[in-house]
Amino acid sequence: MKTIISQKRTTICITAWLTKLSSFGVVVLTTLLFACDPPGNIGVTPLTPVGTIYTDTLTVRTSTVLADSVRTSLPDIYLAGRYSDPLFGKIEASAFMRMALEFQLNLGEEAIYDSLVLYTPYNYTYGDTLSTQTLSVHRLNEDLDAAKNYYNNSSIGYDATPLATQSFQPKPQSNGLLQFKLPDDLGRELFALSGKTAGQTNTEFYKVLKGFALIPGSENTAVVGFPISNRTLNLRIWYHKTTDATAVSFPIYANLGTDAGTSVRAGFNRVTADRSGTALENLQPLVPVPASSTGNRTFVQDALGIRTKIEIPYLKSLANNGPIAINRAELSLKPELSAIEPGLNMPPYLVLLETDATNRIYYGALGYEAIVNNDASAYSQVPDPQVALYDTKFKNFTWFLTTQLNAMITDYKKTNSFLVAPVYTNALGQGGTRFQSQMNNRVSRLVMSGKPEDIKLIVFYTVARE
Repeated sequence: MKTIISQKRTTICITAWLTKLSSFGVVVLTTLLFACDPPGNIGVTPLTPVGTIYTDTLTVRTSTVLADSVRTSLPDIYLAGRYSDPLFGKIEASAFMRMALEFQLNLGEEAIYDSLVLYTPYNYTYGDTLSTQTLSVHRLNEDLDAAKNYYNNSSIGYDATPLATQSFQPKPQSNGLLQFKLPDDLGRELFALSGKTAGQTNTEFYKVLKGFALIPGSENTAVVGFPISNRTLNLRIWYHKTTDATAVSFPIYANLGTDAGTSVRAGFNRVTADRSGTALENLQPLVPVPASSTGNRTFVQDALGIRTKIEIPYLKSLANNGPIAINRAELSLKPELSAIEPGLNMPPYLVLLETDATNRIYYGALGYEAIVNNDASAYSQVPDPQVALYDTKFKNFTWFLTTQLNAMITDYKKTNSFLVAPVYTNALGQGGTRFQSQMNNRVSRLVMSGKPEDIKLIVFYTVARE
């Protein structure tokens, strides 16, 4: 281990805490170390010598881990499409959604039915968008349960015959809109619910319309994402009145609807992969594949549950010469930029999830994924996830792990490893943003370098000399 011992300035406040840090001590430790005056300034002679040490040679192991399943329930975006990736295999995504009444369906006796249209705006594409894509809308014939978790490998029944099919060429990095004109038989069926019991509550409405599936064509070359925030994805019954020929519509939304104050929203993305013939062909759930076995590379893909695992196996060896406290710790990882292809950009943000030898994600007391927090709020009751933005200057992602590593050294944190996962906002958890919907519902992928020179863990720590 390469170390540098600083003898120029020794800082001590109270050394007793170095023998066994409490959870509170872990939080305030770094603040104390930098806030205290040197002993000469306060007239106290140190009883225990302290050395400030720097190291950047701690072993960091990386591997690729496949989750046994990924929750894709209640997404912020629905996915439909397919594409072929030379590194990650053949990817296919389908969306299953339940439509909900926000208002009671009361159109009045003068209403005359015109048409039924499903509007699906999109703002996300992944893959080759130069080719024509095809999507079909199918009617569900099985109930979606709002109280149930659905996963990327879940399935639900739908009618084989599509209600409508649309062929289009998606516009990457811009907003687009698809409009599916649905059969008039279904339109009149829903129109007839006006003023009836089934048009007044979602519980009864679902007995008539269970929802829709968005299914990609067999020749598609891209996955398209349809956001459902702000009521953008909606079904509209168009009609006019006998006294006025002006067309008006009644909206039915994919992301809103309550009965007696209880949320009835439901939906999920089914995302699968055929990895035959790729470096990930033999990837098995929860079994790490070392970077050395995959050409000094590790892999990340969101909804497929492929994650890079980071291990620091010899972290506690820093305390071999006495009790320690970490003053500052930074972890930086470099992606393989050569793996980026047209239409297959890397995700903009990454987070670290807590894990251990089981390779499963840990969950906190509030039920959130245990995402490594910002250092200053690591033990706050309100999660404040640390989101790493790709640094275009240094070409890496960086996390500050001071508090996290202190907690691991003192066994306050029983986890000892991390999983790298993508997110799609740098304000994760703020303003009601759900972790789950911002983590598990894209197909964006990333290749990380497994070379030692591209993985840096820099640690400054203080050790008490006996």
